[in-house]
Amino acid sequence: MDTYDALLINVTDQTYALPLLQIQEIRGWSPVSPLPNTDPSCLGVINLRGQVLPVFDARRILGKPAPEARPQDVIVVAVLNDKPLGLLVDSVSDIVSIDSGTISRADEGEAWSSGLVEGIATVGEKLVPLLALQKLAGNRLSDQSMAALEDMSAAA
Repeated sequence: MDTYDALLINVTDQTYALPLLQIQEIRGWSPVSPLPNTDPSCLGVINLRGQVLPVFDARRILGKPAPEARPQDVIVVAVLNDKPLGLLVDSVSDIVSIDSGTISRADEGEAWSSGLVEGIATVGEKLVPLLALQKLAGNRLSDQSMAALEDMSAAA
């Protein structure tokens, strides 16, 4: 039986799943340094053990109301293309192994399909969208911003 290991996150009133293999760590909220000329969902950057980490607001990306970050919010540090990035979420609820047979994949033309969701899994009694991390945050920073982040990391 194949399984999909996932981290369950909560964003406003919805539970979502992220691929566990791409999660580096979970940390509490810490203030960010804003960056000019970035995607509106990019809150800014934080210093993560000498590395500059961009932090994105999952609420904005998912089209949810985006209040100011609160001390109880969580930053999920994921690795995308060998680079870490942070996703601000309301909370983390669980780590689960989902039977791959219970996942409906987002094929082209599905009425519920969106670029951010790669499938829907049944977890207990809930239907949980599986977020495509690459599409969720992969294209949020311009090449110019990424180059600036790499320069900042090298200088740190």
